[in-house]
Amino acid sequence: MVTTTWREILKHAAGVGRDVTPWIVTVPHLAFQELLARITPLQAYLTTECIPEGDQPPGSTGRRLVPSVVHTHGAERSARGAFGYRLGMTMAQWLCCGQMGLPATRHVESWPPAGLPGFDDAKKRLPDLTGRHPHDTCPWWLIEAKAGLKIGLGELSDGLQQLVSGSALMGALPHRLLLAGTSISDQVFMTLDDIPVAWGQGGNEGGSSAIPPTGPSEEDSTEDGDLADDDALLEAVLDQLLVYLHLRYGPTSSLRVIPFAASPRSRRRPMGSSLLPLENDPQTLDLRRELRARNQMNTRDLRQRDITDFVTASIPGTGLRLGMSRRLFAACHQFHKEQVRIVTETPGALNAARDLHDNLFRTEDDLEDLLRQTRSRFRERETAERERVRSKVRSGYETGAQQDWDELLGGVEPQVSLGEGGLLEAADASSYVAVEPTEPFRYTADRRRPR
Repeated sequence: MVTTTWREILKHAAGVGRDVTPWIVTVPHLAFQELLARITPLQAYLTTECIPEGDQPPGSTGRRLVPSVVHTHGAERSARGAFGYRLGMTMAQWLCCGQMGLPATRHVESWPPAGLPGFDDAKKRLPDLTGRHPHDTCPWWLIEAKAGLKIGLGELSDGLQQLVSGSALMGALPHRLLLAGTSISDQVFMTLDDIPVAWGQGGNEGGSSAIPPTGPSEEDSTEDGDLADDDALLEAVLDQLLVYLHLRYGPTSSLRVIPFAASPRSRRRPMGSSLLPLENDPQTLDLRRELRARNQMNTRDLRQRDITDFVTASIPGTGLRLGMSRRLFAACHQFHKEQVRIVTETPGALNAARDLHDNLFRTEDDLEDLLRQTRSRFRERETAERERVRSKVRSGYETGAQQDWDELLGGVEPQVSLGEGGLLEAADASSYVAVEPTEPFRYTADRRRPR
């Protein structure tokens, strides 16, 4: 039994999926709709139930994650299939990034590992995700995510073949094949298979080396959460790009700056969690009591030692708030500017919407090929300019600490919030998530509790 929090699962749901570039650069205000697509299926189809007292294992919260009645009795088979894809990706992300120290994942068709060719071939059945683990002797990970009511050997064997196809494209690049299966027939239950890599295909003779110890990685950040490594910083930017776009270009009415004490990375987090819950964090509670005593304040008042402040915004219709640190926001801003420049300078990258309209009556496969070609042109240009992009992102990160929020937000001065309204908050060194009392999962869970 693995204990986690709902807010942590939602954070990973928001960070996993197909890369949204290049289409998002022309309509950044629609970032929240992509976030909706990733988050709301989980809220619709999952809930908790109480575990009988005699059946609770040591350390149990007394609740377990289960499919809701809406899923078991209300959803047709095709809807359950679509949900299975989203759940599988989310739980694979939660396991690999939240529990095993992988910084982030990328969809293989959008970000092939090390830029290798062949991963955008629509005719090949390939794994879903890739990532680079900084502390693994087999650093490149290929991950296939399967999920459904009951995942058995048939589905897992299919996933194995997808991983083997991906491995054949890796050559001698050291890599690991991970098969994540998620079933929900009784409760959310996961299996993870570490598949031995064939000799001569980037693995050790006789199979892969041991997976690094589980638990979020600390080594790419300093004590105060500074992302000192350029690759780790770029991974964090890619992981949080959709959140940045919503913060910067979404509705400004829900923007808030949330203060808490120092860096969450410097304090002990719950076992197996990459986030520090803030509602019972004594340093944060003391800080906010002190700030409330000052009555009125603005975001400039928070720029003092030992106060960490993140900008946050609600995702409309979800009861969820997401946010990030000042420096990561500034780094994302520079990255987005570079993406806009590359899209503008790449022939055909801005024609995708018109081409889709002009080819309205062609098959779905034809349209998918068109989108792949557009992404491929953009990715080729972006890869060629990787060093420039890294330099710009690092510059934004380093200068962000000296910028006020109204400057970073294009002249908008957000309100300061001290965690009012019954929020369940959590943060790590650079990202923030909170669920409101009206969040669907939390609302139904609260209704189930004995009064």
